[in-house]
Order: sequence, then C-alpha cells, then structure tokens
Amino acid sequence: MEQAPVAIGVILASVRAQRRGETFARWALEKVAGPSPGRPGVTVELLDLRDWPLPPFDHPAPAAVAEKGYAPASVAARWAQKIAALDGFVIVTPEYNQGYPGQLKNALDQINAPWNYKPVAFVAYGGGASGTRATQQLRQVVIELRMIPVRDDVGIRLAGLATDERGWPTEDFYGKRGDAMANELVWWTRAAKDLRARPR
Repeated sequence: MEQAPVAIGVILASVRAQRRGETFARWALEKVAGPSPGRPGVTVELLDLRDWPLPPFDHPAPAAVAEKGYAPASVAARWAQKIAALDGFVIVTPEYNQGYPGQLKNALDQINAPWNYKPVAFVAYGGGASGTRATQQLRQVVIELRMIPVRDDVGIRLAGLATDERGWPTEDFYGKRGDAMANELVWWTRAAKDLRARPR
C-alpha cells in the first residue's frame, strides 16, 4: 500500500562559530532520509537557526501582531509557515550548562499551533552526560507544545568520539541508535499525519 508523503525538518540549534552540531545534523538528516535511494515518501530538510534570526518572543496580543514581528514578511511569520508545512522534527542540540541553547527555546516559543500533534526526536551532544540533560528538559517543553516526543533518542559523548572525514560518528552504537531514532520518528510521523487529517 502506498503511504502518504511526509516532510521532516532537522532543526540545528547551535549558532556558535565553532560548532559540532552541523555535522551531527547532517548525519541525522541522512539517518531520517534513509539509505539510498531513501525512504519512499519521506523528504527531509535542514533548518539551521543561524538562518532564522528570530526576535525575542514577547507574546503579542492578536491586535498587535503586525507591530510585533508577525507581519507576513517577518522572520517570525516565515518560521510559523515553515513549521506548519512540516510533519515531524529532529532537534539537534548541544548541552550548555546542563540545558539547551536559548535560541532553541525562543524558536520553540515563537509559535504554538504549528507544533501541535507532530512527532519530534532528539540528537544531543555534550560532555560526560552525552547531552542527555538537554534532551530531558526539551521533552518537558515539547509535551507542553502538544508534540509527540519519540522514545529513542541519540546522545553523543564528545570526549574520545571516533568520526569519519565528515565528522560523523563511526561507532556501531551510534549508528544503531540513529537508525532506531529515525525509524521510530518516521513511523510516528506517518501515524500522526493521518490522525491530524481526521475530524476531532
């Protein structure tokens, strides 16, 4: 049976000049896209927060939307349109001080309805905790946004990490974790898209 197409965004949270996140985001993107020729009906795109200089979210009242950065041409409005057009997400984030970057929280807070009832997976990286504390905090946030956090995530420990020429993890452990994360995300993304299309 032919399955409905789904679109998944890989959100790169780090905007630092010297960042490891871009290589991990591209690794995650390939995991979700699947081995050549790819997963049928699944399209994946990278959403680098460097390319989305969102203003601080100040919770504007509906009447003030046009004055508060939500005019049709604004970055915030385009971000809302982009997220609304996607069916699922992978968040790739570093762990900063046992948490995640402020620009990621701002990107999540900018909108609400476009996130609702959409699955999300996590790839985090850091020191001894392998980014898991950032993931734990993010799970609480995305549940409040009515998202569906999938069980399988990836935590990458930077110390002693073996990588290939692209900077991608080479250990079998990370490959298996990445595959499990991607498979679960795609399954939930298809299921959730079908449910969102039904009358409530």
